[in-house]
Amino acid sequence: MKHATFRDRTLGLEGDGPYPTERLRPWAGKRFSLPCEDDFLRGSGTEAHAYLDASREAWLDHPEYMDFLDPSSPVHGLKVLERHLVLHHWDRWLADARTALDVGCGIGRFATALLERGMDVIGVDADLESLRRLLWHASEGPGRLDLRWSTVHHLPEVTVDVAVAAEVLCYVPDVVPAMRAIAERLRPGGVVLWSVEARWGWAASQDAPAGGLEAALGGDGVVSLPNHYVRTFDRADVERLVADAGLELLEAVPSHWVTDGPLEDLLNDAISVEELVAIEDRCRSHPVWGPLHRLWLVAARRPTSGSW
Repeated sequence: MKHATFRDRTLGLEGDGPYPTERLRPWAGKRFSLPCEDDFLRGSGTEAHAYLDASREAWLDHPEYMDFLDPSSPVHGLKVLERHLVLHHWDRWLADARTALDVGCGIGRFATALLERGMDVIGVDADLESLRRLLWHASEGPGRLDLRWSTVHHLPEVTVDVAVAAEVLCYVPDVVPAMRAIAERLRPGGVVLWSVEARWGWAASQDAPAGGLEAALGGDGVVSLPNHYVRTFDRADVERLVADAGLELLEAVPSHWVTDGPLEDLLNDAISVEELVAIEDRCRSHPVWGPLHRLWLVAARRPTSGSW
């Protein structure tokens, strides 16, 4: 954020980030700009830009859904519950972490939770408006933050204890180089926490696009349509990506039958995260619902020794 600007005025930060959040508060709510670190982000209209274009349109049409960390958002409660569910599985890998790289950080779904723990967080996202909202949500809390308007292919040269890539890699066509780039930012023994769309739960979801039938029936799980790209994963795909990136698999947990999953319409708004965890435990062993989880929650570690 050192070179962020607003109406031709620079932020005026000294030194390199991450910066204490209180130093960023004067910029909260302003439509500041950041240096674009990947020229791809200046484009639009191609198949490769489908996800980014959809995000830009959604900010214009439905900002109340995009900024779900705002308590007035109609999906605020659901998204916060979903975050608690994910962190229930990831907490043990975060316990000793002090520095984090959040790739595809968005409005700060996980970055704000890491900052609340007093961590140094570098947030990278392709959508500039999302980064502005992240600063807004983070500015009143603890921790140290830096923001980069970039992609997984142009990550900052940093070394961190943990990296987060939540629902990012399923939208990246060249997924192995992307994962490798994230892994290279980890210290030896550092952990990457990532989530991706699960093959059969995605196919059974209400938002699966028309034209995705072949991916639903088999094939390689990749849906490539004029306005939609997603790579869905089964367990073998998860294990293969971890191995191809030179990482060690720690766990791959099936999740999200209820939140954003096939049972979402049956959700009780008053449900607690403890109740949700118990429901998911039951779903994992269910003969019908078991394979229909929406996400994989994965933890993988950079080896502490050997070639890299």
